[in-house]
Amino acid sequence: MMLSHYFSQLLKDQDYYSIHIGREKPDLQTLAVKMLVKGYGIIDEKREGNTVLEVKGIRLLKGRGSEKSDCIFRKGGKNIITDPPEFPKIVIDLGLFDSLTEEEKKKTLVQLNMTLNILRRFWWDGNLVIVGDVRIGKAINVSKFRVEAKTIVLDPYGDVDANEEIIRNSDVFIIGGIVDKGRRLKYATTELAKMRGYDYPRVRIKLRGSVVGVPDEINKIAEIVLKVKEGESLEDAVISTMSKADKVARILYDVHRLGLDVLEEELKWLKADDKVLHMVKSRLRIIS
Repeated sequence: MMLSHYFSQLLKDQDYYSIHIGREKPDLQTLAVKMLVKGYGIIDEKREGNTVLEVKGIRLLKGRGSEKSDCIFRKGGKNIITDPPEFPKIVIDLGLFDSLTEEEKKKTLVQLNMTLNILRRFWWDGNLVIVGDVRIGKAINVSKFRVEAKTIVLDPYGDVDANEEIIRNSDVFIIGGIVDKGRRLKYATTELAKMRGYDYPRVRIKLRGSVVGVPDEINKIAEIVLKVKEGESLEDAVISTMSKADKVARILYDVHRLGLDVLEEELKWLKADDKVLHMVKSRLRIIS
């Protein structure tokens, strides 16, 4: 259940079925995040406007009109999300940050920021945990969460294959703050887990039996997890986050294994566009 669902239920529990949102984006998820992190909230005043969106039983009003709202959404208003859901938790462990080159460090920090933006599409900042800063890493103490919290480490070289059941039944997802699939520091997440003493299943995300083409950026791994948690299939979640380069890599991998006859099927399966096709043909030296 996304934060927006939780927010809509809290509104209805307090007899708020319509909100005048002023100039805010008409999106319950955005409103909920602003309430939790930017000091916005509910003012118990009625205001006339026009409904621009109705979602989950809540009408969002803007501008001037003949409809009257139950309340106003404004900076300094009352925060009604006093106890946001604790899980899921995306945990990014920076324990190997000092092993990165300066360029890798910059890319990692960019990915951390992108991960927060992704998380805000589903939940909010409180569902993201950064373990250690760029100088000192500390192992995550999952016991500080509730005792029954189920934790997994997402590792491209793990020994457990991810599926929808595993992801949806897990509460805490540990991601190494380093991109290690096919890169300079291979098996980095595996080593990080040993260093930290993470005694949790190491789960790898595959796409039809292979990690080839599965995105390895921190933010995209988090996005895949969150999409599956919200009901999307694992395969669809992976494909929707793949870059053109990821799709090219996967198509080339399958063509080399299975032959050129699978090319058309691969393009359809991966929802590849003409640019991907051109890149594949260039790599295979196919002349149209």
